[in-house]
Amino acid sequence: MKEPSKKIQELELEVKRLKASVEELRLLNDIAVSASKETDVDLMLNVIVKKSIKALDAEQSLILLVTKNPKDPFKTIIRQDDRSSLKHTYHVGEHITGWVLLNKEALVIEDLSKDKRFHSTEEEKEDIHSVLCVPIWFEGNIIGVMMAINKKNKKLFSKNDLTLFSIISVQAGQLIKNLELQRETFLKIKETEKLQELDKIKTNFFTNISHEFRTPLTLILGPLEKLMSENNNEFIQSQYTLIQKNANNLLKLINQLLDLSSIDAGKMKLNIERGDAIAFIKGIIASFNPLAEIKNIKLKFSSKLEQIDSYFDKDKLEKIISNLLSNALKFTYEKGEIFVSVSIDTENNNDVIEINVEDNGIGIPPNELKNIFDRFSKANNSSALGGTGIGLALVKELVELHNGSISVKSEINKGTKFKISLPLKIEYSKASATPHASIEMNTDKIISEPVNEAIGERELENKNNTDNVPLVLIVEDERDIRNFIKDNIGDKYKIIESPDGKDGIKKSIEYIPDIIISDIIMPGVDGIELCKNIKSDEKTSHIPIILLTAKSSVDNKLEGLETGADDYLTKPFNISELQVRVSNLINQRRKLRERFRKEILLEPKEIAVTSTDEKFLYRIANIIEKHISDYNFSVDSFANEAGMSRMQLHRKLNAVTGQSAGDYIRNYRLKRAAKLLEGKHGNIAEVAYDVGFNNPSYFSDCFKKMFGSLPSEYVQNIHTSN
Repeated sequence: MKEPSKKIQELELEVKRLKASVEELRLLNDIAVSASKETDVDLMLNVIVKKSIKALDAEQSLILLVTKNPKDPFKTIIRQDDRSSLKHTYHVGEHITGWVLLNKEALVIEDLSKDKRFHSTEEEKEDIHSVLCVPIWFEGNIIGVMMAINKKNKKLFSKNDLTLFSIISVQAGQLIKNLELQRETFLKIKETEKLQELDKIKTNFFTNISHEFRTPLTLILGPLEKLMSENNNEFIQSQYTLIQKNANNLLKLINQLLDLSSIDAGKMKLNIERGDAIAFIKGIIASFNPLAEIKNIKLKFSSKLEQIDSYFDKDKLEKIISNLLSNALKFTYEKGEIFVSVSIDTENNNDVIEINVEDNGIGIPPNELKNIFDRFSKANNSSALGGTGIGLALVKELVELHNGSISVKSEINKGTKFKISLPLKIEYSKASATPHASIEMNTDKIISEPVNEAIGERELENKNNTDNVPLVLIVEDERDIRNFIKDNIGDKYKIIESPDGKDGIKKSIEYIPDIIISDIIMPGVDGIELCKNIKSDEKTSHIPIILLTAKSSVDNKLEGLETGADDYLTKPFNISELQVRVSNLINQRRKLRERFRKEILLEPKEIAVTSTDEKFLYRIANIIEKHISDYNFSVDSFANEAGMSRMQLHRKLNAVTGQSAGDYIRNYRLKRAAKLLEGKHGNIAEVAYDVGFNNPSYFSDCFKKMFGSLPSEYVQNIHTSN
């Protein structure tokens, strides 16, 4: 049995070891917490060096990170100070750090002057007493070396110091790599953000370029259609047709560039529909028959199947087939042949539809075949026939969007064959719509030009009293487009104009037009913001809005319609189509007014109006209700309480109900009178006074005009029917 004193000594030693272990853990935690706060490698290494000096009671400490260059193995040197003459640039195997790298083992040197393994200078031996040197490990590789140094007047390092220093070095390796990984991740994120920003800039560039092209195209094609319809001269018609053909070719090119830009930005998604692929492709081919006949080319279709029930995006499949047929017709000689065949791939996979487009035209050189789907790549033998090298690149992107594939075979002067493979069914998750991207506006070009077509309020109100011509507000930053629209619809409507969205909102509130035609892309307040503003304002919420834009994608159209726009036209637009759409929207509002006028009881919720209009009708009903017996309650008083000018209230009520403000007040009172008479709430004179008529005779005349009978006859008819 051990003596008590020995047991106490053993316990004391155990306690010391536990305290030392706890202190080591505290130290390692302190290093980890302090070093991990730094975002720069040098600053983090400096923290580790300082903490190591304190933990080892050392005079100096340094960290050397290695490179792959044996002549200069250290790339980063962090030291507490520069007093040490210990060198770190000796070749591997000749000095302490090199020995550690070569042998991959930690090293403790109690007395440098007595250690003969290393090439040490006399100055070093005189100045330095004890040294610790340990490798920094990470995932089985040495990424650096740590050293601790004590001069002659300091303690000798021990094996325990070496163990602690080795643990610190392992931790240092993890911290260094963690920070490097964080930096790499950060750089990748930044690079991704930069690429996304570049994609955004590119998309906006194409959008703005598209807008700039579509505007003059509108002003070319619009007047051209009018000229073609008015002139029968054969030669002039041929010149007009040439202009129209090339303008449409330019429009097609713009659309292809926009499609590619949308694909690059990840904004183009499939709009999948179920349909008969055979019938659909036959329809596309039929549209090319006239051109094939003109060029004396036989266009043939073949399929062993009468019908293929499949899922596809009709718009994108049409672009794919049309591009391939257009190329085939372009590069096939007169009296040549083009074959289109459709089948199901039964050999490899019966879930794949195969479409082949083959011609016997000029062919593609073998050395250029591999680049045929690259953007802006054209075969040399096709340059004389035109083309931009965009069409096939777009075809490939659209095919891959369908999770399909496209291949090509060709021989010079024998022809070319394109083979498309598309899945019969496409995963709906890959065809879902994307969130609507916000429309980026180019505000670099601020246009400020006076618009002199403003109509004064009193003049406008007077005109409305004398005729029923609808008022159209055109909001467009391009003066020529405004003039073009005005010249083509001005004979049927009164026109006011605005050069931008901000002025458009102001004029909408001021004049309460019957309809607004607005561009989307404008400096400052754009068409989307204008639409939101108009539809959320009680004074203007009823006004139909047609948006004009260069953006032709489904997502862009949905964004416009979701803001409350009633219709959407893509530039360049057909002026006849615009005229029809304006007329239809105005007629729809007129039918709503007629329905309202036929209602005997004022029930806004039963009328097909927007929620904002419904709230407006309830609000003005409450205003009239509050003054129902006040015969001095005038239109001016009504407008004042409604928070509108007299003209604004007049046009708002006329647009929603088909009645002027005065008629609306009178009719509301008469409807209330009818209710009171039905409920036997007093005699006719009392009811007249109760609803704001101070002359019972005038009340009877108005009542008869509205209900077709005098109040006394109305009461008698009710009693008889009961």
